[in-house]
Amino acid sequence: MNEEKIKEQEASPEKNVNAAPEPEPEVTEEKESDDNKSYQPIRKWDIFRVFLRSFFLQSVWNYRTLISVGFGVCLIPILKRLYNDPQSQKAFLSRHLKFFNAHPYMASYALGVSIHLEEAFARGKADACDQLERMKELLITILGAIGDTLFWSTIKPASLIVGTFALAISTTTPQRLGALAITFFMYNIPHIHLRFKGIWEGYRYGLNVYKYIDKNRFKKLQNGYFFTGLIAFLLFFAFLIRTLIQENPYYLLMLALSIATYVSAFRFTKKFYLSIYLTLLVGIFSGIIYQIFA
Repeated sequence: MNEEKIKEQEASPEKNVNAAPEPEPEVTEEKESDDNKSYQPIRKWDIFRVFLRSFFLQSVWNYRTLISVGFGVCLIPILKRLYNDPQSQKAFLSRHLKFFNAHPYMASYALGVSIHLEEAFARGKADACDQLERMKELLITILGAIGDTLFWSTIKPASLIVGTFALAISTTTPQRLGALAITFFMYNIPHIHLRFKGIWEGYRYGLNVYKYIDKNRFKKLQNGYFFTGLIAFLLFFAFLIRTLIQENPYYLLMLALSIATYVSAFRFTKKFYLSIYLTLLVGIFSGIIYQIFA
């Protein structure tokens, strides 16, 4: 009797219910390994290839999606590293062909974040694509504002002013070539540095990259270029006045008239380019009058 009771308890439904969940973890693990068969970790060489492609970020610029096509082309080395099947590769590109715009140099941070989250998605993180889309939308404004202020408003004009002053005081061909080299390196050293560093930091820190693109982080760089450009401008202005006085005092009078014309025009119109246009007209007219009566 005891043996029959034991057999009935072993065959009871309660025992079967308790035993049912046991094989589930094994099935899940097998499924995850099947999904990750084509996944390969991102290498530094892949990051460097994205960096090289980033120089052509604006080559397919268009009015509908702006720089998104170039953005997707930059990520092709990552696409080939993470996926082998055409369907997954097509889905990868589709995620990055949506509207996106940013400063072309600072967009490197968005590239780095995209690599980080795409790798996470390939590893099996289901919500990585949603996080990527939201993050790119947030970075549009941040990267555009910081990049425009840092490069277009500070580094570019400062580099041009320094280069112009260097050319003005150069008297030989080697000196002029040196002035051009100074202008080139002064502008492109921070440009290339931030282009690569942005990709690397974006990939390394992922969603926390916002901590590394705060405008205060670039304040020293911006102030350094601003004061360098200001000093170069004052030196160039002093050199120009001295040269004009030595050649012909009338040129100095024309310079003063041009400055007065620009200040008056800008106060009246509040438009920069129109003021420059009116100043040029006054300068040309004054030069014609001088040539006629001189």
